[in-house]
Amino acid sequence: MEEARPSTAATEEIEIAVALVKAGNHEAYTSIIHRFEKPMYIYCYHLLKNREEAQDAVQEIFIKAYQDIHRYQPTVSFSAWLYKLAYHHSLNLLKKQHRRLRIMAHFKQQEETQEHIPEQKSAITELLAYLTPEERHILLLKAVEQYNFEEIAQIMDGKPATVRKKYQRLRQKLVEQATKQRRVGGLFAQSNE
Repeated sequence: MEEARPSTAATEEIEIAVALVKAGNHEAYTSIIHRFEKPMYIYCYHLLKNREEAQDAVQEIFIKAYQDIHRYQPTVSFSAWLYKLAYHHSLNLLKKQHRRLRIMAHFKQQEETQEHIPEQKSAITELLAYLTPEERHILLLKAVEQYNFEEIAQIMDGKPATVRKKYQRLRQKLVEQATKQRRVGGLFAQSNE
């Protein structure tokens, strides 16, 4: 399995590739895509909760990163810069999706409802559904991508203390939800305590 964050040697290779792209070597961008394509897809998938949208988002993010690579400054890692682009792009997509869902809900109320067989969700997916997009973003960057609070704060344009507090709150929210599901016989009712 690929590591979530690049090692020091990999970071240096990425910085060299970025410098080459800035100097006009467009082929060097291929190595950047290969390094970040899978982690970026996983990240976008968890935020957007849709494979096709995540695939499209990853392509759009890499295009935007390529177009804006001249704006990248090595004061933060390229990885953090790329995740920041992904974060803002995903938030914009979620806002558009929310508007579409409201419109669709309005039309669905006017039509006859059909029975749907609910898809079985994993416990993790069900718990992630209780988080806001911002909370999922923080959780993914901290738990999956293993960024520290200062790096997450840089990605999100915030303060490390604020990110740390939000992380504590979202963890508490997940614990409370998991406990509630155990009590009412949800997904966690079968877990061994």
